[in-house]
Amino acid sequence: MTATPLASTRPLPSHLIDAWGWLLLSWAGIAVFAAALAALAFHGRWHELTMAAAFFVPLLVIQLSPHGLPNLLVVIITACFLVSAAGWAWDWYRVVWWFDVALHAINPLVMMAASMFMLWKAEFLAHAPRKGRFVLWSTGLGLLLGLGWEGVEVTFLDLTWPDTLLDLVMDGAGSALGGSFAIWLIERRGRPAIGRRGRSRLAWWAEPVPIPLRRGPHS
Repeated sequence: MTATPLASTRPLPSHLIDAWGWLLLSWAGIAVFAAALAALAFHGRWHELTMAAAFFVPLLVIQLSPHGLPNLLVVIITACFLVSAAGWAWDWYRVVWWFDVALHAINPLVMMAASMFMLWKAEFLAHAPRKGRFVLWSTGLGLLLGLGWEGVEVTFLDLTWPDTLLDLVMDGAGSALGGSFAIWLIERRGRPAIGRRGRSRLAWWAEPVPIPLRRGPHS
């Protein structure tokens, strides 16, 4: 009996995406964030403090929650929150013309990468038949969130249609890239981005999974 292996094991987890150094860097970012909040309070800039704190609290929740996201993604989320909070607190959205355009791509990228990773981890997307459809789901969900946010902006800000359409284009592009980034993270953890995962809930990324052998023609 002979057997021709398709592959010995799936790829081992990448040490890069789960290195502890990323978490330390993330905590350093949170410390800088807290220092900035203290400085705003010291100078009595209560409006800016309120805007920045609205980003700080959910960031701290993410940092302390046992979500299982890769450490690399956690530090990227921290950086995204820091930049977004600074934009609101120091009015970079108005002063720097391209800041809002850039954030409309970066925020959906990070948000949908984390969301798609968690949806896949919870097996809501376990039957996604193609990577392209995985990215399509990410793009669609990101655009829905973008439409909701544009509704908020239209309510409180004086925006034009070209500005709104550009924002939605950037939302879609960022969401598509976020889905692709989520697939890359999943595969670097040693699991395919399509098909049903194993049922084990304990450290599902920690062990390589053997692939069944294909029997030879004379077996």
